[in-house]
Order: sequence, then structure tokens, then C-alpha cells
Amino acid sequence: MNKTRSQLPPMTALPVFEASARLLSFTRAAEELHVTQAAISRQIRVLEENLGVSLFDRSHRKIKLTNEGQSFQHVVAVALGLVANSANELRGQITSNDLTIAADISMAHLWLLPRFPAFREEFSNIAVSILASERESDCLRDGVDLALLYGDGNWSGYDSRLLVEEEIFPVCSPDYLNTRPPITKLEDLVDAVLLDLRGDRWDWVDWQQWFAEKQVDAPDCSTLLAFNNLPLLIQAACRGQGIGLGWRGLVDELLEDGTLVKPLDISLKTGRGYYVIKRADIRMSAETRTLLDWVIRMSSDNGIKQASDV
Repeated sequence: MNKTRSQLPPMTALPVFEASARLLSFTRAAEELHVTQAAISRQIRVLEENLGVSLFDRSHRKIKLTNEGQSFQHVVAVALGLVANSANELRGQITSNDLTIAADISMAHLWLLPRFPAFREEFSNIAVSILASERESDCLRDGVDLALLYGDGNWSGYDSRLLVEEEIFPVCSPDYLNTRPPITKLEDLVDAVLLDLRGDRWDWVDWQQWFAEKQVDAPDCSTLLAFNNLPLLIQAACRGQGIGLGWRGLVDELLEDGTLVKPLDISLKTGRGYYVIKRADIRMSAETRTLLDWVIRMSSDNGIKQASDV
């Protein structure tokens, strides 16, 4: 048997888990999937047994995700979203009347997907496809109405609007801090288990660059646990495997709900960030403007910025 297939959890349980995690209710998940609540509970139990962890904390009146459940929810939501989008393309269901918003994997996984149910609830009449790719050329290809991209704001032939200014800081789980020596100054980080980001992009900040900016000698690279994309790194941090670098805007919700914490209140700003961009030579439709307004509103502290500023 193929090794990857042998490591996969029960596939029929994944949509059940996604609905239950999103709705935080087995009853509502059963209604959405048109099955019984008993069937939902059975599928979740099978999935938990396969993974060897509890995905939900169950009480008499409600359920909530465990730390493992929260981490798994991010992965499953992205995976199912990508499969659905690809299937629609193959079926020919994505037409010129649909909108397409593109983003790199980090932005799609950590920022867009957690917020997108709110868009669907508010604008259920607008069909939107999400394209996630690490290749900028994919995100800027013909047929993409809006793109959420990382950079300095300069894309030839495109209008851009800053969504999230880059601010980078150490993050880890509370459990990690509770089982390690106290971290009270920058130098203490050198002796910690550091989760490092090593992708193809030159402009993504890793620990070596971060320490250099802070004028601290970086640890030996061989002692770092490295990942090639940010969502995997953040998942490892949530599971207590070490301290990673988190990006403002991408880890805000995890900090707010306590899944992640900042061991030190020290950050680095680079002058780059995430932008929403659109082709300068194409007039926006009313639906595209609605989507653009919503994206800007989601990134705004006061919620009153409008797409006309782009």
C-alpha cells in the first residue's frame, strides 16, 4: 500500500469533522450534512481513535475544540477547500460570472479561510472560488479578480492596498512555556527549541535574520526544527513543539483564544506586508467591489475603510 494512503485518516470522517468544528455543534453538523446526530458522533469517534487524540471537549450542553482539534481544523479546512475548488474547475462549474480570490498558502490558510464563512453568510448570493498557491504567477493569472499577496506593494500593472503590515514576533503554546526554563530576555530564546521557516522566498524572515536584526547571535542552524511553509510551522507551535516566528494578522486569532502566546513582547517590522491587489486595467464589477470592501473591512481595526481607496 502507498505509504501516504496508509497514513491518511478515514476520509469520510473529514467533512463530518469540518462541519462539526466550524459549527461547534454535532446537532447542527448533522442538519447541514443531512444525517443523524448519532452518525456524526460515530464518525468523530472513529476519527479520534485513528488519530489517537481527542478533537473535542464534550460537555452536557456544548462542545469545543481541543488544541489538537484546532490545529487539525486548520489543515482539514484548507485541504477540503482546495479539493472542492479543483473539482469545480474540472466540472466546468466555475464560470466567468464567479469571482476568484487568490492568496499564498499562508494567507489562505491562516487569514482568509477562518474569516470566509462570515462572507458566505453575509453575501450568500456571490459565488467565490479560492485559489491557493505559493507561485505568484498563479495568483496573478487571468481570471483572478483579487489577490492577497506578500511584498512591498509594487506590482507592475496592478493597484494595491496594504492589508496587514508585517510584524514578526516569537510565539509558542502555553504548555511549552510551562515545561521550560523561563524566557525573560532575547538571549533566552537561543537555548529554546526553535521552529524555523525555510521556504523558497528570499523575503520571508527566518530566525537567523530575526536574531541578526535584534543584534543577537543566532543558534547553530542544525539545532532548529525547519518547515517549508508557515501553516505547518504554526501547527507545530500550537502542539507545543517549540517557539516559532508568528506574523501579525496571520496568528491573531490563535493569540486571542490563548492557543498561542508571546514568550517575549518583542517584534520586528520590515516595511513589507500583505496587500490586496487587482488588475489596474480592468473595471471592477459590483460583486468584486463587494468582495474587496469585505477584505479591507476584515483587515481594518475600525471596519470603515472602503474599496474606493484602492
